[in-house]
Amino acid sequence: MSAVLPVQTDEIVSYNPATGAEVGRVAQTSADDVTAAVDRGRAAFQRWKQRSFSERAAYIMRAREVLLADKETIARLISDESGKPVAEAFSMEIAPVLDLMQYFARNTEKLLKPHKIGIGIYGLMGRSSKIVYHPLGVVGIIPAWNYPFSIPLGEAVMALMAGNTVVIKPSELTPMIGLKIGEIFEKAGLPENCVQIVSGRGVTGAALVESAPDKIMFTGSVATGKKIAAAAAKNLTSVVLELGGKDPMIVFADANLELASKPPSGVHFATRASLARPSNGFMFRKLRLRN
Repeated sequence: MSAVLPVQTDEIVSYNPATGAEVGRVAQTSADDVTAAVDRGRAAFQRWKQRSFSERAAYIMRAREVLLADKETIARLISDESGKPVAEAFSMEIAPVLDLMQYFARNTEKLLKPHKIGIGIYGLMGRSSKIVYHPLGVVGIIPAWNYPFSIPLGEAVMALMAGNTVVIKPSELTPMIGLKIGEIFEKAGLPENCVQIVSGRGVTGAALVESAPDKIMFTGSVATGKKIAAAAAKNLTSVVLELGGKDPMIVFADANLELASKPPSGVHFATRASLARPSNGFMFRKLRLRN
């Protein structure tokens, strides 16, 4: 059952896939408003990139405290809108992103520290070379519905710590979780327009790509990923694509069949069986050994 039922309005109505109860409603962001959000993000970027790593980390850690204080409500929202059990919302969405927020708050400065690289024989000529990292600008994030909290929030944290601003277009199947992410950063006191949420269906995501952010991070289908790559190429926009898909698991004849069958079959039950990792089935291969 779809988590969002079609309506003939400019609203997206989110329903609990288990009960059919309405979770909430959000207005669909127009293409013009998406472009305006990217423009606001670009203006905010000019100020945000000037902040030190320690200043950025302080905001991230405050956002982490907001998440910790409201974790039960957030877990229930994830469960209600995506269909996964509350325990799974804690273990596979909230707990990992709490670790991620702390890790990048503590380590981004070291990870992005300029460092020299070898240039071979040219080093004997008095030359040197080093890699220096600079913030890009506005990062557009388009996540999937199956991990609607940890993926976009984690990607936003990494982008912010690197000095970028963020525009998130949540899945139309989980729009309320997207709004919750924006609320977390707002409560943490993040400067205005550093994180913005634009809600909508595929046309809203397409508008975000067409508005030429400085980087796009997409999680979803191969078909949509191809469309995003093609549209982004018009502006030479850098893209990161995590595309779904499942492949057969090859089990050789000399393997322990009992052990080989346990992890794939068990993980199929996670996230309503919507994971990119599990295989669709097993392929048992017989080996013929030559004398």
